Parts: sequence; C-alpha cells; structure tokens
Amino acid sequence: MKHPPTADSARISEIFSSLQGEGTRLGERHLFIRFEECNIHCQYCDELDKQGTEMSLEAVMETVLKLEKESGPHSFVSLTGGEPLIYLAFLKPLIKKLKSRGFKIYLETSGILPRALEEVVEDCDVIAMDLKPASVTGERGFLEEHRQFLKIAQSRETFAKMVLSKQIDSVEFDELIELVRETAPATPVVLQPLSAEIEGHEDPELMKLLAGLQNRAGRVLENVRIVPRLHKILKIR
Repeated sequence: MKHPPTADSARISEIFSSLQGEGTRLGERHLFIRFEECNIHCQYCDELDKQGTEMSLEAVMETVLKLEKESGPHSFVSLTGGEPLIYLAFLKPLIKKLKSRGFKIYLETSGILPRALEEVVEDCDVIAMDLKPASVTGERGFLEEHRQFLKIAQSRETFAKMVLSKQIDSVEFDELIELVRETAPATPVVLQPLSAEIEGHEDPELMKLLAGLQNRAGRVLENVRIVPRLHKILKIR
C-alpha cells in the first residue's frame, strides 16, 4: 500500500450520505465511508483516481455523527472503497466504535480476502461480496479466494454481486455460479450490467445477455437478480 493505515488513521476518499445504489439493499439510506486504495485494479473501476486524505479515527467518527444528525437515520454505515479489508488495522477499531454508537455495518468488498474477513465478520451485519470474472475485470481469477470468503461470510446476511459485460466468458460464469451452489446456494446473486461509456441498463444487447445468464444461473440457484446501479439512474452521488 502507498499509505498503510494505523489503528488511529487511514486514507479516506469521502464520507457522505446517499441511497444505496447496488445489491439487495437498493434504495435504503446509507452513510458511506469510502477508503482510498484497493489491492486489485479492475479495468472498469470508476474509483481508481479518487484521492483520499489522511483522517484520524476521531475525525471519521465526528463526521459520521454529524451526517447522522443532519441526514439520518441511516439503515447502515457502508464501508466501501477501494477495498476496506486492506485497512484492517484501522477498520477493526472503527467498526467497534460504530457498533458502540448503535450503527449497523454493511461491508462492501471484492470478496478475495478471507483471512481479513475473519477478523471483522462477527461485527458485520451485511456483507456485499463481489464475484470477479477475469474476462470482465482484466485481473486473474479468484475462484478459491471467493470460495473461502463465502464460507466465512455465511454467518451473516450476505449477497454476491457480479459485474458483467459482453466480454464475459460463459465457462467462467458457470464456474462462479457453481461455486455459490456448492458453498452457499441460498445466497442471493446480483448480476450488475457494466457501466462504461453508458450505463449498462441502457445497452439492449447487454441486458439481453444478462437475461440469458439469469435464466442459466436460475437453473441451479434460487435467487438470481439483475440490478442496475440505482444511483446512476437517479443521477445522485
């Protein structure tokens, strides 16, 4: 990491209140804490160029409490990024402080750091984990990391999100769906159309592809959804 966290400070890109725009908690009001860095670089990521600032644990909590008073109540504090789990030294005391104030924790993560998840899973209320197909991300595949991660996450409300483009490899897609079937078949799987020059839901070919993939996955899983990004549709933060 360029800026390793400590127990007292970390690089934060932004803290804000908005509607949850992705996944199974769509439309709820969340308070977002966005961490700066990530340990992988998906080619579609729109957060890579966001620069953070060093914030103390005290400053983060002051900002959270101020936003809760001004814009709350919030259903969850969403820890997002970047990748929150690479900030474990800071994340653990932050989560403890948030929980002591009565906040519920929504962890948004790439789903490839199972050992880090073990350190905080007991204090998480919802885990939003990605399934990362290499044919879409441009990264390597993370099949075994996802499997281990999902096993640990099962103790909490969890859903898996897969961002999909027209470049998706059908064999790879089937492998990721089979992973969920074998590990935790009741886990909701969200298929999210990739946003590039336009938002994915505006691309008829992509949406037709996702409909086919939803049917395909639905043969082995009980809960497969297509969910575009609500905040982009509403043109909000």
